[in-house]
Amino acid sequence: MSYLIKQKGITIISLVITVIILVIISGIGITMGTNAIKSSKDNQLASELSMVQHAVLEQYTKYQTTKDITYLVGNKVELEEMNQIAKNLNITLVNIPQKYTNKDYYRLDKASLLQIGIENTDDEYIVNYISGEVINMTQKTTSNTALYVRANSFYQ
Repeated sequence: MSYLIKQKGITIISLVITVIILVIISGIGITMGTNAIKSSKDNQLASELSMVQHAVLEQYTKYQTTKDITYLVGNKVELEEMNQIAKNLNITLVNIPQKYTNKDYYRLDKASLLQIGIENTDDEYIVNYISGEVINMTQKTTSNTALYVRANSFYQ
């Protein structure tokens, strides 16, 4: 009898409590890591969107200076298709004033993006050179918003 009383060790209850605590801590760590990765990806997409917008506005400035239409790279997108894209993404396209003649939207694939100086992307964009609007058509949205940006009062 005295043999059983003097034995000391881990009970099954303390082992179960330890395992539960470890599961909770690992769950919190995994959740935080997943959120950090998602946030990083969203920031990368937003940064790339801004970079494309700056390149588009630079191309438009070159076009305005030289009147050389070759600066407006990409394939034209029909207005009906643009309206449908805007509706699907729940965004409002810029209403471009009548005085602008070429109010078209352009689809930029990888080759077109290379022409305007954007490398290392597999995404496809739709842009409007006049308004500075840029839509990422590959990713379309981040975790909380559409991947769409427009210039602030670029034209008057």
